[in-house]
Amino acid sequence: MDTADFRELLSHWASTVAIIATRYGERIYATTITSFTPVAADPPTVVVSLGPNAQVLPFLFDGSRFAVSLLDETQGRVAEVCADPFPVGPSPFPDEGDPIVRDALAWVACSVHSIVEVPGSSRLIVGAVEEGAVGGGRPLLWHRRTSTRLADD
Repeated sequence: MDTADFRELLSHWASTVAIIATRYGERIYATTITSFTPVAADPPTVVVSLGPNAQVLPFLFDGSRFAVSLLDETQGRVAEVCADPFPVGPSPFPDEGDPIVRDALAWVACSVHSIVEVPGSSRLIVGAVEEGAVGGGRPLLWHRRTSTRLADD
């Protein structure tokens, strides 16, 4: 299957918009993602797929800590800011501790268990979940190349 057709096919798959972030020294590096998957409940394990230009990628290595924040439908601006390689505006992260987006729908804090190279140049970040919580609200979704929200009941 060619790349364009595959991308078109995948655009019909709705996923929650999320932010992967890590604290490295005094700075937080973050990237907006839609490729986040829980893969095991025992032990709790997740996978994030990152492209070669993801801001956060150079700061993830075996054992390093990162957080994934699933965004609430009101957090579209946060997704836009973290998708920008030179983000501008107030930080959505706390000054200390894990870089969890304030008021996120839910979050997990993980340590890198392994990094898997994928054909091409992407990387799969396998994370051992160490803690997490549910905030509340409704998810911000990515579907057909745009952010959207669940229909009202």
